[in-house]
Amino acid sequence: MSSKILSRNRRMAAAGCQTPNWLALTIVLLLGLTATMQAHLKVVNGDFSDLTGLTPGNDGWFSGTPQGWSGAGDNYAVNQKSGATPPVCNPSRVDHLHQQIGTLEEAGDVVLTFDVADVFNGETVLKASIFDGEQHQLASGEFTDGEKQTLVAKRVPAGTAIVIRFDATQSTPALDNVFVTVQAPGSVVDKPRAAANTPITVAAYYYACTHPDPRWDKNKYPGFTEWDEIKSAKPRFPGHRQPNPPVWGYRNEAKPEVMAQKIAAAADYGVNAFIFDWYYYNDGPYLEGALEEGFLHATNNARVKFALMWANHDWYDIQGYNPTNKLKLLYPGKVTPATWDKICDLVIARYFKHPSYWLVDGKPYFSIYEMSQFLDSFGSIENARAALDKFRGKVRAAGFPDLHVNAIVWGEPNLPGGKTPPGWPKLCRDLALDSLTSYTWVHHGALNYNTFPVSDYVWGRQKYLSFWARAKTDYGIPYFPNAMVNWDNSPRAAANADWSHPGAHVVNPVVTGNTPAAFKQSLEIIKQRLLAAPTQPKIVTINAWNEWPEGSCLEPAEQYGYGYLEAIQAVFQKAQ
Repeated sequence: MSSKILSRNRRMAAAGCQTPNWLALTIVLLLGLTATMQAHLKVVNGDFSDLTGLTPGNDGWFSGTPQGWSGAGDNYAVNQKSGATPPVCNPSRVDHLHQQIGTLEEAGDVVLTFDVADVFNGETVLKASIFDGEQHQLASGEFTDGEKQTLVAKRVPAGTAIVIRFDATQSTPALDNVFVTVQAPGSVVDKPRAAANTPITVAAYYYACTHPDPRWDKNKYPGFTEWDEIKSAKPRFPGHRQPNPPVWGYRNEAKPEVMAQKIAAAADYGVNAFIFDWYYYNDGPYLEGALEEGFLHATNNARVKFALMWANHDWYDIQGYNPTNKLKLLYPGKVTPATWDKICDLVIARYFKHPSYWLVDGKPYFSIYEMSQFLDSFGSIENARAALDKFRGKVRAAGFPDLHVNAIVWGEPNLPGGKTPPGWPKLCRDLALDSLTSYTWVHHGALNYNTFPVSDYVWGRQKYLSFWARAKTDYGIPYFPNAMVNWDNSPRAAANADWSHPGAHVVNPVVTGNTPAAFKQSLEIIKQRLLAAPTQPKIVTINAWNEWPEGSCLEPAEQYGYGYLEAIQAVFQKAQ
């Protein structure tokens, strides 16, 4: 039971109140209605569209008990704006909802079907139950969000009065489209609500920043890598854990034997693919050594797939940055159409045809980080669509069925100069995108600046899960959920940066409470929701394999060792 319901029950007990026995009341109603009972089972106001008797409030809310239903509370229970087919009911606001729906004339299997959505607060669980008129439970189950969730009471005798009930056992699930059918006794075959043997692809972002690069040499100093920042990181406030050294040491990821260790760990613990942050500007590639020299030359690179996320953002000099100074733009993310053509030809010949490249339904997966920069590169949506269509044509000519174009969607940038275009649902259609995903929860408001210098991991998770609930209906194309390990980009801040208040873009709240257990719970929630959605591709992205300068790493570090990898293994590998 949710903490909200528990606290309400405690307040009632303290006041000397007793919770009414709703089932006893139901028996009385049944005794009085038996003679006039309809011959079939019928849910009244199962879509909650009848708002008669409810009191309107703010932002689409209506208070009271919905028509046809009974409940133990009188709080805001129906929202006229939310859900895939509004309105929806929020059972947590009325403690529970129940309805007596009729009496069986003949024996049968009673099938209760309903939709559960997470549109309010994240991490939802709804309990559904079927009772008879004598308080005997015929069936019960707990459900996360998903359409056409099903609960079956088997071989119910003729003459049985049927009562359905819904309780919010965790957070604030939204209930909609409730209806009941009756099938022949024993004809309904049990099917698991979550197919445990359905494979889920776990794809972790790989940020290649721990190997030398000519651009590092030019803009910082010869031999610089972001290991230098990790080594010299220091606590910025009491209780801040820095540095957090890597268990494997400060190694050069561009060496095949070093990358082979990463590949082996990923494969052993259930990470199926690396999505490389792939940089290519008008003057050529950047930070390509980890992929070109490391991964492609590792002797075991068949064990893990790889794909590209074109990291086409402006590159500012934020390594060692002090927010009191002026940011310096080193490489603009906007490219010319000629550069785009060069990119298309390169990735098809060099990467897509590699046997380890990640294919989704046979199509090479190619992700674009910053859609605003992509649109600016071509001047209009129409021109951008033409550029993608040309890319698709080249991919088909290379022997693939098509190209899978993914875009990173976000509302809050975590890098300077970042922006996101408005009108994502229309943009998805206009560009014929295949899917969306996220890079980090930070893009969706997961940092609480009111608690600076820290931000709670579970608080951020709830923010993200609420976004995901909306994403499933807002965009019209598949959205692949994202799991974040952590956020702490303090290593990128200058040693003398002021931590008395936030300062873009390196003095942010540091996430706390991101234990392997909390991360595992995030994965379990995501897995449940993926398996509960029959048409949703079974893909999850992870931030990240090695975002060391931002503190988000599956790679083992001193504080928790292999804990995050063990969480991946426990949820996605052993359980499948």
